[in-house]
Amino acid sequence: MKNKLYLLLCTTLLTFSYAQTYQWQWAKAGGGDTGSSAIIFAETRDEMIRDVVVDNNNNSYYLTTIYPQNPNINGSTITSYHSKDLLLFSLDCQGNLRWSQTIGGYNDSEHAWNLEVDNNGGLYMMAHVTNQAHITAPTILPVRWDPNHARPLSSVDYSDTTTPDPGLNKIFLLRYNTADGTLDWEKPLQNPLGVSRSTDRGDNGVWTMDNSYNIHAILGFEAGTHLGGLITVPSSFTTTYQYYLVKFNYSIGTGNVVNMIPQPNPLLLPITGNLESGVAGGKVQFLYDETLNRYYLAGSTSVSFQDYLPLDYNGTPLSNDGYVLAIDGTTGDVFWRREFTTFIGGTANQSPDEKIYSLIKDSDGSLYLSGRYTNGDPAPTLSGPGYSYTLPTNPPGALTNINFVMKLNPLGAVQWVKAPTSSNTNFFGTRSMRARIALNGNEIAFVKGTRSIETWDSFTVTNPVNDQANSLLVRLNKDTGNALGLNPILSGYGTDDELTSVAVDNDGNYVVGGYFKTDIFTDPNDNIPTISYGSSTRSQFYVAKLAKSACSAMATTETELDSHISFYPNPTQDEVQVSTKDTPKSWEIYGMTGQIVSKGAFSRGSNRINMSQLATGTYMVKVETEKGTLTGKVIKK
Repeated sequence: MKNKLYLLLCTTLLTFSYAQTYQWQWAKAGGGDTGSSAIIFAETRDEMIRDVVVDNNNNSYYLTTIYPQNPNINGSTITSYHSKDLLLFSLDCQGNLRWSQTIGGYNDSEHAWNLEVDNNGGLYMMAHVTNQAHITAPTILPVRWDPNHARPLSSVDYSDTTTPDPGLNKIFLLRYNTADGTLDWEKPLQNPLGVSRSTDRGDNGVWTMDNSYNIHAILGFEAGTHLGGLITVPSSFTTTYQYYLVKFNYSIGTGNVVNMIPQPNPLLLPITGNLESGVAGGKVQFLYDETLNRYYLAGSTSVSFQDYLPLDYNGTPLSNDGYVLAIDGTTGDVFWRREFTTFIGGTANQSPDEKIYSLIKDSDGSLYLSGRYTNGDPAPTLSGPGYSYTLPTNPPGALTNINFVMKLNPLGAVQWVKAPTSSNTNFFGTRSMRARIALNGNEIAFVKGTRSIETWDSFTVTNPVNDQANSLLVRLNKDTGNALGLNPILSGYGTDDELTSVAVDNDGNYVVGGYFKTDIFTDPNDNIPTISYGSSTRSQFYVAKLAKSACSAMATTETELDSHISFYPNPTQDEVQVSTKDTPKSWEIYGMTGQIVSKGAFSRGSNRINMSQLATGTYMVKVETEKGTLTGKVIKK
C-alpha cells in the first residue's frame, strides 16, 4: 500500500520548533465490518466520530455509529443490535477503553449528533429514534438505551394513525453515567403518554449546555401536547413543526439524583419551515451567551448536498445555504443575521453549498465558526442588513469549495477569516465533511480533510496527486487567525479519511476523532503503530490524542484532596484504606508526571489498595465508585 507523502514547509526555525511541540500520543480504531454500503462517504450513516467531550478527569467520551460483523473498539468486542446503531464509548487519558454502550434496536433509525458532560457523573445526549417493536411482532427488538432499559412495545395497530402510544415517541433527552455508561434516566420530550402514528415526528437536534450545566434547546413538535403539558401545538402542524425555545434547569434532588427540569412557559419561536437537525446530519449549531442573554443559531438549509429545506425566521426567508442568527433570549427577536452569498457571473448562485459545522464562544463574547463556503466570481460575501464582508477566494473565480475558520464580535462584525490556499481547483477543493473547531488557550484547532497541496500561511501539507481526502489538524492563533502549525496524519493512498471532531483536555492537549478506510498513521515517525483495516469500501472510526505533555488524568500538580474521599494511613508504607460514602469499584494510581503506575478493582467488601510495590513518592489515586469518580493524593513512604 502506497503511503501518502506530506511536506511541512516552515519559514523560520522558531515557527518550526513551535509546531513540533505537539506529538500524537495514542490512537484507537473500531467499527463493524459490514459498514455503510455507500460508495462515497455518507455522513448520516458511516462510522465516523460525530462528537467528543472531555470531563474534569481527562476521560474522553465519543459518539459514533456502529455496524454488525466483528463490532469492536481497538479489538474489544462490543454490542451490535441491528444493521446500524449508535455507539457511546469512553477512554481514559491514556486511551484505555473504560466502557462502551450501544443504542439501537430492530430499526436503524437512531440519530444523535452532540454530547455534553456535567463533571458530576453525567453524560447528556439528545436522541431521535424510531421504535418499531410491537406486541404482535416478538422478533422486532425495541430500541435499547442500554441492556437494562428499552422503549416499550407499541400496542396500537399498525393501521391506527390516531391513537396515542408511548412506544411511538421519537425524541428524548438522555443522561448516562460517566463511570460505567449505564443510563441514569430518559426524558421523553413529546407527550409521555404517547403520540399517534400521524403526529409522531419531532426535532431535537439543536441544543447546548451553559456553564451552570443547564440545557437550552430549540425543539420542534407536531400537533399535540408535549413536554409534560408545557407545550400544546395546534392540529394544523402535521407536516411541519412548531418550534419552541426550552430551558432545562440543572437540579440535584433527594439522594443527589441529578435531573433536568423544563422551565415553565417555553418561548414560541417565529420559525417557519424545518430545521430537521436531529436526523439529517446535525448541521445546525447553537450557543447561549449567559452574559448577554443571547442565543446564536448557525447552520445550513440543506440536509445533504444541495438538498434544501425552506426555512425562515420571523417572516424573513433564509434564502442562502449558510446562515448565522443572533437571537434575544427573552423575546426571540433577531439582533443581527448573516448569510453567505455566492456569485457566478455576477448573479447570486441559487445552488450554493455552504456549511457551518462548529460554533463556539470565547470568554469575551467573541464567536468562532468553521465550515465551508463556495468560491465564485465575484467573491462570495457574508452579509446581512447594513453589513457585508467579502470572503477570501483561491484562486479567484474558480468554482470550488473552501474550508474556513471565522471570528465574529458580538455585534456580528467579522474580525478575521482564515482559509487555506490550495492547488486543487476542482469543485471539491478543500471541502471537508465535518470541519470542526475547539478553543485552547490562545489557539484554535481546526480538524478537517485535505486534498492536493494545501497552505496555511508558512505551513504547507502536500498530498499525492489524485488522492482522496486525508486527515489534518490545523492550529491557528485565536486573535489573528495566523497559522501556528499543521498536524497531518498519513494514511493509505486512494481512500477517504478525515478528522471530524475535536475537544481539548484539561492539560491543553487535543482529543480528536474521524473516519478512515484502509490504513491510518502509516508514518513510521508519528509515534503511533499503523492501524490497518482490510476494506476500501467500508469506513471505520478512529480516535487519537495530540499532546504536548504527559498524560495527567487528574491535573496532578494542582489537585487537592477531594472532600468526599480520604485515605488512611497517609503517608503509608504498604496498604492504604479508602474511605468514601459510596461503594468503591476500581482504582488507578498515577505518578506526579501523569503516568499510570498501577490499577485494579476492589473485591467485594474490600476498600484497601496495596501500594507496597511502589517507589517512595507522592501519587494521585483515582477511585471509581458506584456514583462517580473521586481523586486524592497519597504519599508512599
